Amino acid sequence: MELYDVKEFWKFSLKVGLVKEAEKVPKSKKLIKLVVDFGDEERTIVTGIGDQYKPRDLERKKMIFVTNLKPKKLMGVESQGMLLLAEEENEKVYLIEVDEKAPVGVKVW
Repeated sequence: MELYDVKEFWKFSLKVGLVKEAEKVPKSKKLIKLVVDFGDEERTIVTGIGDQYKPRDLERKKMIFVTNLKPKKLMGVESQGMLLLAEEENEKVYLIEVDEKAPVGVKVW
């Protein structure tokens, strides 16, 4: 495992977001388009977990997102961030939910 200075970690902006809407990306097996509320703004974020979760499994959940990544187009949809997940070696992924009392948009440390 490669080790990094903590300064590298702090370059990422991690925030709590509330998934307001989720839908499969047409013609994709794995992509789900999320509309995420961060309190002061909403963003579209695309995640590749549609083979393990249905869009309805993600709606109304508070989770952690990386919000300072360069936008990237996936199957014609611009993703403006990334959902953080836990993953096993066999590629099984798990959602990391945040306490419902945590306000949307709060910075994660």
